[in-house]
Amino acid sequence: MVDYKSYCQYVDDIKSYAKENGLSESETNEIFNNVFDEFETKFSRRLKIFFSIIKWFIQFFVGLILLLIVLYNHPSTHNLFLRNMQYYIYPGFNILRKIAIPILKKYPSLTEYYDESCLLENGNFYVSEMDCWPCSTINSIPDGTGWNITKNFNFGMPFIRSENGSNVKLSALVNSYNENDNKKIFDDDSGRIVSNNSSYRVIGDLFDKRFDENPSKDKDTRILWRINRMKPARILRKLFPKPVGTPDWWGQSTERFLFIDEPKTPAYQFPNPECSNVILRCTSGSRLIKMLPSPECRQTCKRSAVILSAGQTLWYNWWYWRPMSLPISNSTEISINYLTSFC
Repeated sequence: MVDYKSYCQYVDDIKSYAKENGLSESETNEIFNNVFDEFETKFSRRLKIFFSIIKWFIQFFVGLILLLIVLYNHPSTHNLFLRNMQYYIYPGFNILRKIAIPILKKYPSLTEYYDESCLLENGNFYVSEMDCWPCSTINSIPDGTGWNITKNFNFGMPFIRSENGSNVKLSALVNSYNENDNKKIFDDDSGRIVSNNSSYRVIGDLFDKRFDENPSKDKDTRILWRINRMKPARILRKLFPKPVGTPDWWGQSTERFLFIDEPKTPAYQFPNPECSNVILRCTSGSRLIKMLPSPECRQTCKRSAVILSAGQTLWYNWWYWRPMSLPISNSTEISINYLTSFC
């Protein structure tokens, strides 16, 4: 009621001011009508734009639902879509990144949420009737050093390659961490780690309590360090450059993993990164890598294993393979493995 009285008082004040300046009542009413008409036009225009956007979203989601129905009920199209969709994820994210950069510059606090997963991975996810022919003829893991990878290459076949000058010891990681402002970047943007040892919770713990200087009692500590932001990724790129022979049409994901294991670290499975084409690089020590077929291909593809040593890379596609890392008997070295993916 107070607001209404104030409004009436403002209107009366305006009318009194108009009368004092020689405006008739009809002229004053005409001014009021013009103002209200202009306000109503602006409101109607905004409302029209709002409903147009709502209509576009409804049409988009209806079209998307129809597409999913077609894919679900047409197995051959469904399989073709699943095999090729990964190759378009990174270009799409690249465009989204360029759109997001101006927004992030204006609101830098939003970057705090970039590292958080929006969805929980469904461990029971299963692709029905998946075509497993790319891995069906694989009996062992060949040495692909010097191979020229073309677009017709069978990416369902895992292989290893030798990389010159790709050895990176724990001391090199320590030096990189302590160089210039790198420590702050690593601590702020990718400080969290996962370990089976409660003494290691952030990346600073790894470099303060180094394995090579202070090994654990059972020498079985495992460190998983996930990097999912551009600044720390650029720093690590100096130690872990893109492998020689990587196809030009592959786009590298921002997400990277570092696995730092003591000699007796027990077996564990590698995570599935953002893109399906995966390169696992061993830069120190060695681990036994057991290649297990994905759940969809267990009946078609066979298990295999390879010892991945420093200076070697393992190339595979996680649509067909889910590798495990196991310790090697009588090993005394710390192993460092760097995993990155490409779309």
